[in-house]
Amino acid sequence: MKKILLWLSILINLFYLTNFLFDFGLKLPGFINVILGGVFVASLISALFLLIRSKKHEGLAVTVLSLSLASLGWFVFINYLSLIMGG
Repeated sequence: MKKILLWLSILINLFYLTNFLFDFGLKLPGFINVILGGVFVASLISALFLLIRSKKHEGLAVTVLSLSLASLGWFVFINYLSLIMGG
């Protein structure tokens, strides 16, 4: 079950990052952005928890941790900081 959740988190994070980095033209509505922000935080917390508690899926947890941190950083920059800076 842990492995499935980690792979699902990887897929969601990769979808989000590739959507904005390669500009596929998919505009996400506001409520989807809120859900994605929650998913990024939840996957970040679960990857940290699994990295500390379980040594079985270390590589997968580190991958989820780095991707969710990158996705969360991009999410915050696009949705909040760029609006504050006038973009």
